[in-house]
Amino acid sequence: MSSLLVGAARRDITPSGEVEMRGSFSRRPATRVNDPLYAKALWLDDGSDRAALVTCDLICVTRDMLEKCRVALAASIGLEPRQFILTGTHTHSAPKVEPPYSDGAVKQIVAAVEEARNDAREAKVKTARALVYGISFNRRVWQADGKVGMYFGYRSQDIVLLDGPTDPILGLFAFESPGRPPIILANYGLHACTAGPGALSADYPAAFEQALREHTGQEIVLHFTNAPCGNVNHCDLSNPRENQPPGIHRLRVGSILAESAARILKEARPIDGVPVRAVSRKRQLKCRPFTAEELADARKVNIYDPKTWGGDFLEAARKRAICTAADWGGERELEVQALRFGPAGLAFLPGEIFVEFAIRIKK
Repeated sequence: MSSLLVGAARRDITPSGEVEMRGSFSRRPATRVNDPLYAKALWLDDGSDRAALVTCDLICVTRDMLEKCRVALAASIGLEPRQFILTGTHTHSAPKVEPPYSDGAVKQIVAAVEEARNDAREAKVKTARALVYGISFNRRVWQADGKVGMYFGYRSQDIVLLDGPTDPILGLFAFESPGRPPIILANYGLHACTAGPGALSADYPAAFEQALREHTGQEIVLHFTNAPCGNVNHCDLSNPRENQPPGIHRLRVGSILAESAARILKEARPIDGVPVRAVSRKRQLKCRPFTAEELADARKVNIYDPKTWGGDFLEAARKRAICTAADWGGERELEVQALRFGPAGLAFLPGEIFVEFAIRIKK
């Protein structure tokens, strides 16, 4: 087997002007930029297989974006669909992912992959992992009235206990080549909603990268992938002192992750003779059933108008899910991908997946 070639590149996908951000049941305009949003491409080629992984500072990426990128990359560099993986960091301080913005982002994503391919050079691979506690908390709670709910911040709720796990594993791959800073691929599961209102931001992954550069003294390029964290955020209700401005949490989370990463990178284990393998599988899954009456009731809800759903967030989310399932025709084709480097790798799942899936996969 020939040596592993690794390349990296990034393109700015920050929109200009005032935009509306995703990630809330209320309208949230962004009038300024706290830090840029990027599409970061990682290129891997072992001579027998190759893959491109792109992480975007977006709350999500769409199937339309994925397919447009695949068509363009097949035409420009002959990349097979299974060899291209597109994911979002799930920052809640990014614009809505819809045209015309998403079409411009696609062009930058394709350009980043082509640039990363041209940048590829022989690299050694190391891997490391650490357990990082104190920054992620399950947001499923038992309330004093006996109901199970979900909290989204420091609100005055009668909470008896938190009910659910977290995944404390910080996983790292380091790709090292002479003459350039290490390329780091990191994975950790935590909602990226720490940046605060009114501004575009890559959230704590950007703070993680900056702090890691300060710890190591190198201009490290960090490719961050968010592990399943649909029911995990940064709010520790057991510690009232944590009720601080959101921007403080962004820096704190990034700093703690960087400190752990810098420590374990010194002890990272080399992986010799690393083969690259990229696979994709598609499955048709049925949605939860609903009645015609439930759908008619759900259609009355305007997700941005609490008056139409009585202020009950979870009920509004349930009704929106019914509408989405109806629009899908009651079922949906989903794609699962995997990228492997020797004995280790990453699995990529569509949607906002709960942490329990991460724990089961890693076992």
